[in-house]
Amino acid sequence: MAAPVHAVLFDMDGVLVFSEDAWFTVYNLMLVHFGRAPVGRAEFNSIYGNGAAADRDAYLPDRTVEEIEATYTRFFEDHLGQIRPNTEARGVLQELRRRGIRTAVATNTTARLARRILDLQGLLSLVDATASANEAGAGKPDPAVVRLAAERVGTPLARCLFVGDSRFDARAAALAPVRFLGLGHGDGERIERLGEILDLVPTPSLR
Repeated sequence: MAAPVHAVLFDMDGVLVFSEDAWFTVYNLMLVHFGRAPVGRAEFNSIYGNGAAADRDAYLPDRTVEEIEATYTRFFEDHLGQIRPNTEARGVLQELRRRGIRTAVATNTTARLARRILDLQGLLSLVDATASANEAGAGKPDPAVVRLAAERVGTPLARCLFVGDSRFDARAAALAPVRFLGLGHGDGERIERLGEILDLVPTPSLR
């Protein structure tokens, strides 16, 4: 039997917001800015979500992670309008707060940009904490950012549930280690809609 859930950690992109189209545009703008050829959608999809350090290693070994992250942040300002919220996110976060369950975002997106995206979608005030790869020192699939998110909500990993939508999230969860719930992803425990998470956490009367 799974341990009671006291906190839920969320990946951001693909879980709370849908930003893949914006990232595809910004990713290629970044490559062109540094003198590299843009990539097609299939190639982008194979690496989407793996973090700036992996982007550097794959395409820009002569650049620093900090340079790449700064370029993402600058270019993203003109493409924030391409981001769509998960329409279930607000209600889920509100209900988890009502139940006394802590929430945090664990994302490879830099802290400044992640908080701006969440704020524009009306979600920042509904989470208790955010944790980003640049704060943790490594991005998923490294578990550092997941561990930082749990630390920031003061909850042991054994009492956390991490919701993600990619193999990078699943690997980070396995290494953390923390219980993982795939949103439309994976062969293990998974959900198809974000709202289904409410069936997996206790109501106040059961805590």
